[in-house]
Amino acid sequence: MARAIMRAIPLFLFLFIAAVQPLRAQGPPSPAVPVVVAPLEETSVSLKLDLVGTSGAERVSNVAAQVEGLVSEVSFQAGDMVKKGDVLVRLDQTTMALSLQAAQAGLAGARVNLEEARADLARSAALRTAKTISVQSYEKDLFRVRSLEQAVAQAEAETARLAERLHRMTVRAPFAGYITAKHTEMGQWLNPGAPVATLTDLSTIKVRVPLPERYLSELKPGDPAMVTFDALANRSFTGEVTAVIPEADEKSRNLPMEVSLPNPGGTIKAGLLARVNLAGNERKVLLAPKDALVLDRGQATMFVLENDEVFPVTVSTGEAHDRQVEVFGEIRPGQMVVIQGNERLRPGQKVRVMNPTDPSTRPAQ
Repeated sequence: MARAIMRAIPLFLFLFIAAVQPLRAQGPPSPAVPVVVAPLEETSVSLKLDLVGTSGAERVSNVAAQVEGLVSEVSFQAGDMVKKGDVLVRLDQTTMALSLQAAQAGLAGARVNLEEARADLARSAALRTAKTISVQSYEKDLFRVRSLEQAVAQAEAETARLAERLHRMTVRAPFAGYITAKHTEMGQWLNPGAPVATLTDLSTIKVRVPLPERYLSELKPGDPAMVTFDALANRSFTGEVTAVIPEADEKSRNLPMEVSLPNPGGTIKAGLLARVNLAGNERKVLLAPKDALVLDRGQATMFVLENDEVFPVTVSTGEAHDRQVEVFGEIRPGQMVVIQGNERLRPGQKVRVMNPTDPSTRPAQ
């Protein structure tokens, strides 16, 4: 009996050590990390959105020659203000003017011949009624009149074509604006479509800004906007939203939005840095303390408390309101988020909520 007990002791010790070793390897459980939390609050706020964009012209046109020719006159310089219809360029019209004169003379001769033929036809018609000439004679005069009518119509069309071509040899401003580029000089040969000047209409300024997609439903054409320009210090301009381009950038998820404002004196130039302030109706948003955000390489995360554990939630941010900021993501009102002690937390980590008003219980930062 004693020998059996002695043989069982080593086996018992082996089993005991095997059971105890995993516990030693695991060590004592990690202590709960002390944190301070605050709730997410849903509230109503009025949209106040500041966006940065660039001013642009109402329209820009590369005014071009419509016919070929040699430049004989240039009536502008870069930077000039021109009115609609002002002459910009004239092409040499000598040859075209002579061709038009010849066509006009030919047209006059064709009209004289037609007038004579019609008189002959009238006499033939009277003689035909009296049955003193044959049908063939009458029809000959009739067909001559018809032929000359076609000749007159052709001469009229050719005269109109040459007159129109002569007219197009003078290039005029299609609208009022500023000459922002000069593309030709006297003595240059221009082909049809060759640009002579870039004309920019600054009577209305269009500012294009990137609109974050979350504000798409809050802004519409006609909403007011206040615009300032760094180049025009201490001045502000009133405009309105005129368009939201319905195609967002795939990376930023922003939509191009246009704000238009009158510029009758041409004070605002194209290409200026513009700051646009937009106001809208009230909307409901979730607000989180700024301290709840953990920022890493441009990404914002908050640690949400569930029971006694915390889990990270990726959020995007909106406007700031004092010490709070709008947050958007898989979150809901009333959830508790960590506002102190969140720098070194891990997903699923145990925490112990402390009293933020008691300095002795605040977690170390």
